[in-house]
Amino acid sequence: MPLFDYTVTDHRGQKIKDRVEAKDRATLINTLRSSGFIIISIRELKKRETRLFKGSERIKLNDLVIFSRQLTALVKAGIPLVRGLNILSAQIENRALKEITSSLVAKIESGLSLSDALASYPEVFSPLYINMIRAGEFSGALDVTLDRLALYLESTDRLNRKVRSAFVYPAIIIVVALSITAIIFIKVIPAFKNIFDTLGTGLPLPTQIVIKISDFSRKYFFYVVALMVIGGIALKRLSYRPQFRLFWDRLKLELPVVGKVIHKVIIARFTRTLSTLLKSGVSILAALEVGSKTCGNKIIELTLEKVIVRVSKGEKIGESLAENKFFAPLVVSLIGVGEETGDISPMLDKIATFYEDEVDVAVTTFTSLIEPLTIIFLGVLIGGIVISMFLPILKLTQIIGQ
Repeated sequence: MPLFDYTVTDHRGQKIKDRVEAKDRATLINTLRSSGFIIISIRELKKRETRLFKGSERIKLNDLVIFSRQLTALVKAGIPLVRGLNILSAQIENRALKEITSSLVAKIESGLSLSDALASYPEVFSPLYINMIRAGEFSGALDVTLDRLALYLESTDRLNRKVRSAFVYPAIIIVVALSITAIIFIKVIPAFKNIFDTLGTGLPLPTQIVIKISDFSRKYFFYVVALMVIGGIALKRLSYRPQFRLFWDRLKLELPVVGKVIHKVIIARFTRTLSTLLKSGVSILAALEVGSKTCGNKIIELTLEKVIVRVSKGEKIGESLAENKFFAPLVVSLIGVGEETGDISPMLDKIATFYEDEVDVAVTTFTSLIEPLTIIFLGVLIGGIVISMFLPILKLTQIIGQ
């Protein structure tokens, strides 16, 4: 959505300046007038200015963890919300988050609640974040809600780090291996080829194959790189298409080893989100809706949408989840027990903790397997190339010996 700079005056005649996203100019005018503001000026930002506003400094999950922790401490200390946000704004290092925090102060001073002010930045504050803050404001326990929110974000950040560590290590190894191989084919093998040409003897088949690969690599190297870049851009654009997203998310779940890790991550994330929202006083249907959006997989999101419909008709969550094979009997049983006892949150926490531990074990196992497999792969690859290059020399030695 486009960004707008606007200047208005409130009912006390105080001038307010802010920057906000809106569907279009007319929508923003109606919103401001319905809030009782007198509009002085509205200006739509150009694309260049929008990029500057969003900043080159991306707001990471860890930035939100620190922001939530510090705001919790200030609210618990009895410091008024506006003053607490001003204190935070003065010490936040991330420029984008600093600007947003300053904007939140202006919105709250104009009469908006904290949750409504946060809702102006959906690209930074998720529906879960906004709904939990709204529930905390409604219950009068904003400090407790902020504390739970910070704990949830820390748990999510920790889980994300585990998953990233499982895939970053093999990715680095593969990149290094491909780089070494490319250098051998482009720089080293041509030197051997020149030597073999001077010998004037026929080359063994493995050596011929390696030399042909080397010739192809030297001739079409930049074309291959360009094709890979174009392919990456094309995949990025395709990822925005719903049908491709469904295909890709289904494929990830069906992968032999990685699919199981992703499966466990989704269940851990969903149950932890659901538990945190329910503890904060969010309704079960709203919690399920927000929880489905945090799964990060369109296939599971569509499955949970069907569950939401069934729960809205009075069916129990456990019974609704039992119809889908994605949720293991353990998950369904524990949720069912929680519904029978009337307190589902502790059971959801147990499920989340269990699957987070499972992810930790899976990541450790996966990483420990990758190392020897990578060594074997590199040994076979480099060893095969070296043997292919020395076969003509051995052949020549045999000829001379005869």
